[in-house]
Amino acid sequence: MMKIKNLTKLFVIALIGSVTLLTSCQKLIPFTNVERTKYNFDEAKLKKLQYYISKEVTLQRGESSGESQELDEDGKLIVSTSASLDNIAIDAKTPGVCVGVLPGNKLKISFDPSDDNKYLVFGDPNNRGRYEIMGAEWNNGRGKINYGDKVYYIMPGGAGAYLKFEMKKIKDYKKSSTKVKGRKV
Repeated sequence: MMKIKNLTKLFVIALIGSVTLLTSCQKLIPFTNVERTKYNFDEAKLKKLQYYISKEVTLQRGESSGESQELDEDGKLIVSTSASLDNIAIDAKTPGVCVGVLPGNKLKISFDPSDDNKYLVFGDPNNRGRYEIMGAEWNNGRGKINYGDKVYYIMPGGAGAYLKFEMKKIKDYKKSSTKVKGRKV
């Protein structure tokens, strides 16, 4: 009975150790021009790479549908306005794919599974480091972008979001052993 408990403990420890070892070999790292050059990512490779967004980004757009005026039975003026607010949330670590490469170290990354025209542009045009989210105009932490065929604003908190990718390092060690018996004359 004692041997079974010891074997069970050893098995659990070995299992935890192997899972830790396997998961420690995979990590998300920022996508930069250094990696792009080091691993020779051409357009075809860029489109096959799985990307992840570093933090939550919320896109927002609002439209006013107009105003109508009418009088009710009591002679009161009723003014009604209608508007719509559209929010799109992209959670941190959401996977995305490259749907296009733009000049100046910029990538079109789509996180939407149904539409390649709904993408965010990430880039490092000044070659300073990470590929960060880019907008046409920035004001008070809000960036103006085109998403699909509409204009949205990246809400504060989304500025500074950058691309990550998964790197798995595999170390392949080969070991061989030979026992030499010796030589006689």
